[in-house]
Amino acid sequence: MARPIRRLAIALGPCVLLSVTAGAFADQETATAAAAANRFLGMLDEAQARAAVLPAASPLISNWSNLPARMVRFERNGVRVGGLNAAQRAALFDFLSAALSPRGAELVQGVIAAETVLADSPRAARVGWSPDNYWLAFFGVPAAGGDWSWQFGGHHLALNVALRGGVMSMSPSFVGIEPATFTLDGEELAPLHDRAAAGVALLDALPARYRNAALVSSRPRELHTGAGRDGVIPPLEGGRAGDWPAARRQQLLDLIGLWVRIMPPAAAGRRLAEIEAELSDVRFAWNGPADGSGSTYYRIQGPTLLIEFSTQGAIGAAGGHYHSIYRNPTNEYARTRAASGR
Repeated sequence: MARPIRRLAIALGPCVLLSVTAGAFADQETATAAAAANRFLGMLDEAQARAAVLPAASPLISNWSNLPARMVRFERNGVRVGGLNAAQRAALFDFLSAALSPRGAELVQGVIAAETVLADSPRAARVGWSPDNYWLAFFGVPAAGGDWSWQFGGHHLALNVALRGGVMSMSPSFVGIEPATFTLDGEELAPLHDRAAAGVALLDALPARYRNAALVSSRPRELHTGAGRDGVIPPLEGGRAGDWPAARRQQLLDLIGLWVRIMPPAAAGRRLAEIEAELSDVRFAWNGPADGSGSTYYRIQGPTLLIEFSTQGAIGAAGGHYHSIYRNPTNEYARTRAASGR
């Protein structure tokens, strides 16, 4: 069976993962990210720097998409990976490694690695499948303890990370992949398989009455709250975690952590503590075969949390195609609003 990606060497330039201990302070994480961002920006020429840094309050921050480059009807924000020289590319990926957890940086590498597979398709030139077609933008000037945001994305990827007074948030963030399983340098990789497998495992582990409560009869074609769907709140459906045995609540929290831990450890720990405090009001909804043998969809939804995961075909299907979104509806792009209710 393929396993999540552990290493990657692709033509995007080197990416050295930064080690951050689980007990690291949030201010150290944000300072590290700001320093790496400024090292990258310092390597750009004047025109690139103007493109890379937008005003902190720019409404363009919501211009993101999971579609391939030539299917997007607006210009993506920031500087394009394909427009950078080798040293600038290396600095860009060094920034991502500094600004994310090791598993988060690895996930980004995995999504882009899958794009190298699609780039060999006869359709690639027409739709814009290429590992060069990813963009990095900053909103506000990166500074330790300051207020700024960054956005990195392209096909199947859109990370929106905000820092406000040293506190990091990551909403909305889209992660998808196609093919879901592929071979690179002789190794079979499946970067998002953990999310698919953990959803099946949670449903299977629920006692029958709670499993039945989680099953729902309909699902969106892809995601309720994907690109262009800011502010959308789906109906509350599925089983309520507050009714579950403690072990199953922990299993749900671990599943949520697969998204939250894209952020560095201290930021992720803070966010998971917030989610754990409201876990009794979080609901888990599942549509599709319980064993993942066909197209499946699940949603995790609470007062400050919304995760959707959708497979476009069976989990074990050849190639495979996954979409997912993580949101905190009360804190999108670091713009806060009231909780979505229970």
